Amino acid sequence: MCMTNEISCICGRESISLHHGDSILPGEVIKAIYCPQCAGVSFDPSTMIKDNDWIIEYDMEIAGVFAHKMRARKEELAPDFIFDNGYASWNGYTPNDIKAAAKEKMAMLELARTDKRRYMTEIKSWTENRLKRLADEGWRKAKKVLAAA
Repeated sequence: MCMTNEISCICGRESISLHHGDSILPGEVIKAIYCPQCAGVSFDPSTMIKDNDWIIEYDMEIAGVFAHKMRARKEELAPDFIFDNGYASWNGYTPNDIKAAAKEKMAMLELARTDKRRYMTEIKSWTENRLKRLADEGWRKAKKVLAAA
């Protein structure tokens, strides 16, 4: 079972969905989210992860309490480990991926009603092209999936 939660960035311009893989880490492990427009962020790699000018700040003390459940020694526990293993990261490839993907898929919905075979071809092509585009834009999760393929 996995948990997701909605959180706003510090400046309040963006609301994003976060995924907590296996529901190991509580929502409180996220100290703050900074969108590219949030001002005055001093990046600290010991508590933060940067993904395409977005920053997630983790409470590493809380993460440390759950290190054993993530199969990590406290000394190897880092923001990269948490994010890249999906313990507290974007719900999807980007901060707003679920909303963006749904909007893009809506454009193809009529095709699903009228030509199911063509729709299946189009949705497969869309999925592959979208993943490549997101990886080219620099999103960590998309790059990782593409590298593993």
